[in-house]
Amino acid sequence: MRGADVTIPGDASHGDASSPAYANVPAGATRGMVVIHEIFGRQPDIDRVVDRFATRGYAAVAPDLFHEGALRCIRAVMSAMSSGVEVAPVRRALRARQWLCDQAGLSAPQVGIIGFCFGGGFALLAGPGWGAVSTNYGEVPPTERMRGIGPVIGCYGGRDLPFRAKGALLTERLAPLGVVPEVHTFPSAGHAFLTEGDHPVATVLTWPMLHAGYDPLSAPEAWSKIEAFFDRTLSPKTDGAAK
Repeated sequence: MRGADVTIPGDASHGDASSPAYANVPAGATRGMVVIHEIFGRQPDIDRVVDRFATRGYAAVAPDLFHEGALRCIRAVMSAMSSGVEVAPVRRALRARQWLCDQAGLSAPQVGIIGFCFGGGFALLAGPGWGAVSTNYGEVPPTERMRGIGPVIGCYGGRDLPFRAKGALLTERLAPLGVVPEVHTFPSAGHAFLTEGDHPVATVLTWPMLHAGYDPLSAPEAWSKIEAFFDRTLSPKTDGAAK
């Protein structure tokens, strides 16, 4: 099952240009997934996450949030974390969801969002109104920025010193909203342990604090929990369901 490069239409009313993405929409897809990349941008390992979900019957797409510049996107997202103002990257993720719904005949509650590193925090920020959210070793927005969010799962590495306590923070910040996240911390894992990316320079530079890199021991268990979570929380499309 092969994916393809696609273009997500822009929104002239906000001055948002169209954006590139990688998508895999299997025939008969019953659920959808928007995949948000790491701070390295859209990489082959992120495309493989799209294909992973497609093999499970999900229509999946990974928008390139950095196509107009990584720094510009990161600044906008960090500003939105504190201000709550809707920014172009969040609108881009929403348009990617709408594109999936149009392609596969899905409704918004049947689409989840999953993010890694930078994308982990982004998934929580953009998450209100989605069917379910998976955040992985990312920042945690303030409580008010997550109001309206649905089911959440968070995965963290025990050797990832700056982020390993984020699971507890996520639980604390979601409590006033009545949301109890499913949180997992994997003792042997560091940062970026879920995706099989090849970022040797970043791995070396971040080793003392993040211990970044794919963990073949922890990743399969974490993925099984994430997949079970989405299978459980996203209602599948049934024959004749409306978009």
